[in-house]
Amino acid sequence: MAIFGFNSEERARRRAEREVFNARPLVEQNAKTIANLEREWSVLGPLREITFIVLFRVETGLDSLAQAARDNGFNVEITGWAPAESIRFTLAASRKMEPSAQEVTRWECWFREQASSVPDICDEDGQDWNGAEFEEWSYPKKLKPVFMLEGNFRQKRNWHVTASAERTRILFGETLCDFEASNGWADREGARKVGAFQLVPTKFIENAKRRRPRDPEPTASGFSQWLYSLYSNAYGKDDDRARGELAEQKILEERTKAFSATDYQTMRERFPNWRLQHNGMNAGKDERPRYFEIKELAVGGRALRVLPDLIFENINTGARIIVEVKHSHMTIPTNLWPNTWGQLWCYSQMADIKGAPRVTVVGEVWGDETYYRHGDRLVYLRASVRRDPRAAAFDQFFRILFDIYRGAQSV
Repeated sequence: MAIFGFNSEERARRRAEREVFNARPLVEQNAKTIANLEREWSVLGPLREITFIVLFRVETGLDSLAQAARDNGFNVEITGWAPAESIRFTLAASRKMEPSAQEVTRWECWFREQASSVPDICDEDGQDWNGAEFEEWSYPKKLKPVFMLEGNFRQKRNWHVTASAERTRILFGETLCDFEASNGWADREGARKVGAFQLVPTKFIENAKRRRPRDPEPTASGFSQWLYSLYSNAYGKDDDRARGELAEQKILEERTKAFSATDYQTMRERFPNWRLQHNGMNAGKDERPRYFEIKELAVGGRALRVLPDLIFENINTGARIIVEVKHSHMTIPTNLWPNTWGQLWCYSQMADIKGAPRVTVVGEVWGDETYYRHGDRLVYLRASVRRDPRAAAFDQFFRILFDIYRGAQSV
């Protein structure tokens, strides 16, 4: 009989696998764990913020370990527990490092050695316990920034401070978004089946040639809409996408604030070299957007007009991050939709961006929620996915599609 989804044979198999894993040398255990994690986390670059946890049953040695960790470049947080608890303090030491088994194992052994030097204790029952012990190491927690759109000023402010700090950490590659395929209005059955958006490039391009637009608009959004039309019947519906745009003016304004929010203190402390170069989302309803033109991507003799949502620049390296924000109730594939990447590819062709040494494009999808206590409306980050627009396959694929769109490629 299966209990909690596993039968006795399955539980026995899993237990045997754990025993084999635990019998391996520590460096091999860490190598396998890191390899599994990096399948998802490697997109954030060569460094990872890793946290090492040490539990203390006594205060002895706590301050000395904290100082030793700080001397080795770690940020240290100490949490105290109630005196009645068996664990009195938790020490969390975090530092960015290369996510290699050798590096992680080196520091794990160091923290284990430091913890073992704390004297043992004897409880009221005469049982001996380690005064301190190493608990675990971990990657950063995945985050889901949530902004409150309604409510009193203090509530909204508190939510905003937390959410903007979390969004900033995700945006600049310190951690990942806690991906959510299905929004509250999305098809739950579809969400269970969703994975990555699957396409065969050659077939997608053949379909694009058959459905070339007669009068293409010289805009990145026009190109994006055409790409969406190539697969919309098979993936998502127009009314699902449209519902993401419908709301009263006040809610739209609050959403826009959330979509462009970053936290000043988090930027200053963790990402001091990054600055906002362009915000295409802050134009008022009576203001005319300031479009950029890309002459190299002319459509019908007219330069392509683009209006990126957000562009950030690293003032030391010249690197850029370009963000495209979508608000949708649709079920989200883990790699987002082709039209999002097509639009971001256009932005990456801007003259100023092409001169940057490194470019990262980020597709964000936001959704709606209702705060269960008061019924106030919320908006939260459902997905944040990063790509390199200069990767050969990515660039070639969208360059071919854009040439089809503007009629520069023969059928």
